[in-house]
Amino acid sequence: MMKRIVLFTVFHVLLTLSLSPVFAYEGVMENVQKGFKLAGIPNMNYNSDEGFGYGARLSLFNHAEGGYNPYYYIIDANLFLTTGGKKEFFIFFDSPYLLNSDKRISCEIKYQRFDFSPYYSIGNDTKYHEEYTKKGNSDFLNEHYYHYKRIRSTFWINYQQFFGTYKLLGGVGLALTGIDLYDGKTLLQDDEVLGKNGGITNYLKFGVIHDTRDFEPAPGKGDWTEVIVEFSNKLIGSDYEYTRITLTNRYYITVSRNFVFAERIVLEKVWGGMPFYEMAFFESSYRIQEGLGGAKSVRGLLLNRFLGSAKLFGNIEIRWRF
Repeated sequence: MMKRIVLFTVFHVLLTLSLSPVFAYEGVMENVQKGFKLAGIPNMNYNSDEGFGYGARLSLFNHAEGGYNPYYYIIDANLFLTTGGKKEFFIFFDSPYLLNSDKRISCEIKYQRFDFSPYYSIGNDTKYHEEYTKKGNSDFLNEHYYHYKRIRSTFWINYQQFFGTYKLLGGVGLALTGIDLYDGKTLLQDDEVLGKNGGITNYLKFGVIHDTRDFEPAPGKGDWTEVIVEFSNKLIGSDYEYTRITLTNRYYITVSRNFVFAERIVLEKVWGGMPFYEMAFFESSYRIQEGLGGAKSVRGLLLNRFLGSAKLFGNIEIRWRF
């Protein structure tokens, strides 16, 4: 476990340095960026959930005539593969200024194939028995006892209207998920859960956001708090009907010139018939993340270790600017 955390931390620092050209300290621009800028890095990481990751990421920034924080718009493209059977490609677009200075539009199209997507059942009291997956063990059941295959294609678009430090959000999302079970005995095969046949989960999204961050890519102070409501219904072409509410609070404090304290608390509740695989995601006004467990939510826990109709978790970080 310690080796995994150390390896992830090292790669996280390297990628942060490569992807985040910071031009501000406490909201003051030190370099005025103008025109187009192309940034690209190789994707390299490791974790015990997905194995070694590799690929490439390209980001095209347009700063226009300058003075736009953090950019006029960005087009972000990512190709990522892992030795653990994951393939992911997405193109992300975001502009806080394209329509007008008090409006924001963001969208993403993504394809993801995960040959060894994890499943540990629903709820807090789920058990993980590693010996069930180890050949030669007397308790061996199947090396893929905790796995299934997931192929997922998604598209979403969000619109935000600014009112000072407050924002109103409206959006729509389309998701097509294919599920394939492994031969032999698997946990998902035995569990009576909704969504084992995959399907379409289209949704409408609404939200209220309060944002006082001094600099989006690397905040030194301020808060970023949001309430997001997601509706999925057969009237908009979904195979499932549910409502999800996600409350997220993030807060940033500059402790000294180079050290920033950051916290995040996420509370989420679902009502209705949500398929089990959608429980692995939690909503945001920026990008949708996957958890509980894994690099994007609770590091040190197995990816998607806990699923359920309610989530509550938090993170605390001390960030150092080199």
